[in-house]
Amino acid sequence: MRVLSVGFGLLFLTAAAAAQAPPAKAPAKAEPKAAPARSSASSKPAGTLAQLMRGLLFPNSNLIFDVQQTDPAAPKKKAEGTGGGATSDFSSIYTGWEVVENAAIVITESVDLILKSGRLCDNGKPAPVARADFQKFAQGLRTAAHKSLAAAKTKSQEKVADSANDLADACLMCHEVYRDKGDAKSPLRCVAPK
Repeated sequence: MRVLSVGFGLLFLTAAAAAQAPPAKAPAKAEPKAAPARSSASSKPAGTLAQLMRGLLFPNSNLIFDVQQTDPAAPKKKAEGTGGGATSDFSSIYTGWEVVENAAIVITESVDLILKSGRLCDNGKPAPVARADFQKFAQGLRTAAHKSLAAAKTKSQEKVADSANDLADACLMCHEVYRDKGDAKSPLRCVAPK
């Protein structure tokens, strides 16, 4: 009987201990595997070099060039009426020096897009992104854009106007060699000099 009592006692203590123990964790479910990140180097560019220039570089460089005549800190006149589409409705959300800084940032970041492998010109020829001179021109653009950004942060119209000259020169260096050879579809565009 004593063995039976000790057995029941141990059983009771084991049951009591089990009741007080934290519940066992369910086996961890395997996390779903994330899709592999697409490398920007492996994805095909969506637009031509000319489209990139027209969509990003042209409008943003003109915001910097405009500082040569217009003080970004000057009060803006309120537009009369409302509606008129996204261009007029959203054109005044970001104003002043912030617009100039943002434009310089876009130009700086655009250099990586200009140099993206696989980019074509409007005439169907590959953009000369692997050529040393093209890469040098692109880096010159980045340097000029950095200078414009630093100048915009000072909120000095004179400093930004000076940096705009460097930006124009950086654009011109590449345009003289690769762009200024007829219209966008010209077979001479994007052709390396001989």
